[in-house]
Amino acid sequence: MASTTGVFPKSPQQVVQSIGELAVLPQVVMKVLDMTSNTRATTQELEEVIGQDQALTSKVLTLANSSYYGLPRRVSSLREAVMFLGFRVVRNIAMTASCYNIFIGKSDSQSLLKRRIWKHSVDTSLLTRLVCAYAPDVVPDEAFAAGLLHDIGKTVLEQYYPQAMLQVVQTAERLGIRHHEAEEQILGFNHADVGLALAIQWNLPIALGEALGYHHCISAASAAPRLVAVVAVASEVSNMLEDGAGDEQWEMYVREDALQTLGISTQQMEALLQGCRVEVERSMGLYNMAA
Repeated sequence: MASTTGVFPKSPQQVVQSIGELAVLPQVVMKVLDMTSNTRATTQELEEVIGQDQALTSKVLTLANSSYYGLPRRVSSLREAVMFLGFRVVRNIAMTASCYNIFIGKSDSQSLLKRRIWKHSVDTSLLTRLVCAYAPDVVPDEAFAAGLLHDIGKTVLEQYYPQAMLQVVQTAERLGIRHHEAEEQILGFNHADVGLALAIQWNLPIALGEALGYHHCISAASAAPRLVAVVAVASEVSNMLEDGAGDEQWEMYVREDALQTLGISTQQMEALLQGCRVEVERSMGLYNMAA
């Protein structure tokens, strides 16, 4: 593939086309996503999928044995991990571990921006579980996957169009605007548009594609606006905590339309923030373990 360094893409579709064969969701992630939508999937099938990749198995066990999950003793096999943690948790751990190389890459350990995007994505995926408590009709596993992948367009732009993204960062800082707004000024579209194009390329479920594509524009979602709103709230709270903002500043971050879509009141939002802060503090360092 020819280098895209110094080139500014003209459309989200051009981004997907320019990265060619690399715009392929890893097979393990696809299988795990399939399991998310298949209620008949078994723990044995999950073990077989993860067990096909020795490196992924090692990552899953590393994550499972982290202090975040608090198992009563160390586990040394996927079967034990499934037994102690449960099918859904192990599936989400596998997704996190297998998505690491999408975000960071195998040879880009020095990219601070990529690691920030990765941490934000992991935190968002974890926080969707708490937001889903206010949206019982949203499937938590689907929200976890959406949270983990919602900024995939940003990491693709960072990897293949670094000069464009450097200008985006500089513009956002200079004007005091959000990154997706700076992307629209510089590129004419934003990372969520790229995420939607990738979701179409990967043939992801429509609801998941909307979460990738519309978390900055909930009104555009037609199939799954409440899933999109869950991801939007989780992402914005993650941003707030990353910035070190106090709980009293949440209205500067969290979209009002997202709260209205989910029916979350001011009092509920204040309680949700406390839980999210505890969750992010518990997960400190968790995102590094997938490496």
